[in-house]
Amino acid sequence: MPNSKNKLKELIKEWVRLDYINPEDVPSIELYMDQVTTFMDKELANTKRYETDKTLTKTMINNYTKNNLLPPPVKKKYSKEHIYLLIYIYYFKNSLTISDIQQILSPMIEHFCTEDSTMDMGDIYQRIFDAEHTYFKTILENIDATHNLSKSLFKDNTGEEQDYLNHFAFLSLLGYDIYLKKKLMEKLIDSFSDTFPKSEPKEKPAKENKKANKKTEE
Repeated sequence: MPNSKNKLKELIKEWVRLDYINPEDVPSIELYMDQVTTFMDKELANTKRYETDKTLTKTMINNYTKNNLLPPPVKKKYSKEHIYLLIYIYYFKNSLTISDIQQILSPMIEHFCTEDSTMDMGDIYQRIFDAEHTYFKTILENIDATHNLSKSLFKDNTGEEQDYLNHFAFLSLLGYDIYLKKKLMEKLIDSFSDTFPKSEPKEKPAKENKKANKKTEE
C-alpha cells in the first residue's frame, strides 16, 4: 500500500473508477448472441480483474433466460432492453444471488419491457446512470474517510508491521461496509416482494398416463 496519501487517493480513483456503458453507446438495433457478448466484453473490459476473465458468455445469457432474469430473444435477436437488463445483472451478480436478481428484475421485465410500457427502459437507465456519476464523488469521499480512520488505529506501531496493520484495517473496514450494504440490499429485496409479489412459475400440465387410461376404460 503506497505511503503517500495523495498518491493513494489518485490510485483509489483509478482503481474504483466508474466503468459503465454510456446510454448513447447501447445499440438501438437488435443483436445476435455473438454480437451481444462481443459488445459487453468490449464495453466492460476495464471491469475485469484479469485479462482472461469473461464479462459475459453464451452460457451465462442462456442461464439468465432460463432463470427468468432475461426475456427470451425474438428470432434469436436481443433488443436494447436485453442489453440494459444484462448490464444490471452484471453488476448485481457480484453481491446478490440469482434468486434475488430475478426478484428485482421481474417487475422491470413485466412493466417496462413491453410496447405499452408507461416508461422507456432507456429513460430509466439514463436517470440511474446520471445519478451514479453524481454519487461517485460521495463514494470516493467515503473511501478517503475510511482510509484515514484505518491509518489512525496503529500509530504506536512502526515500519512494515504498521504498514501491514494499516492495510489490514483498511480492508476490514471496507469489508464491513460491503457486508452492511449487502445485508441492507437483501432486506430491501425481502420487503420489496410485498410491493411486487414474486411471480410463481406456471405449472406444466401433467402428462397423461396412457396405460392407466386404457386400464380404466377396460
